[in-house]
Amino acid sequence: MNTTNNLYGKLVAEKDRLGAIVLRQPKTKKELLDRERWERVTKILTRRYEYGMDTFLDDLRREDHLDEIHDIERRKNGKF
Repeated sequence: MNTTNNLYGKLVAEKDRLGAIVLRQPKTKKELLDRERWERVTKILTRRYEYGMDTFLDDLRREDHLDEIHDIERRKNGKF
């Protein structure tokens, strides 16, 4: 039994469960504990498994690509 995949699956399930109930501005102690737990699970997934990094990197690549297109169009129009 591969415990890494099992742990990964449990962490993703916990993040999804907490993501549905967590508030951005917690007011009560329970809400604060839920928020802290969600942040901890998200941090573990990001650092250990690079969870969600593909989407972030795709966004950066898209921005770079759009910037390059914009620069080429400016050069064609003679606007430096």
